[in-house]
Amino acid sequence: MLQLSATLLSGRLPPDEVGFQSDRLQIWYNNTAEAWADPQPHAHQESDECFIVLRGSIVVEVEGERFTIGPREFCCFPRGVYHQVVLVHPPAETLMLRAPSVNDKVYQ
Repeated sequence: MLQLSATLLSGRLPPDEVGFQSDRLQIWYNNTAEAWADPQPHAHQESDECFIVLRGSIVVEVEGERFTIGPREFCCFPRGVYHQVVLVHPPAETLMLRAPSVNDKVYQ
């Protein structure tokens, strides 16, 4: 069973008092001790997305090219750019920021 701890710190519908409500910014804190990957590439139609790696590393694929993002590094995906988290090397902690905070994910 995948042990992924994800906390919505900011977004349209934060689940508890930890997060604050915002239609303009979504922030997810992710902490995992197990490897995982996105099922397939996706893009966001209206929002830009950034990953900040705090610990561990992630391998992302952006329009067919792979990059490894390590601690204290970040990557950004402008709206419309197909991307995929190919592998998370645990233990990993990341912040994911997306603006605006809209449900706009489309799969390739």
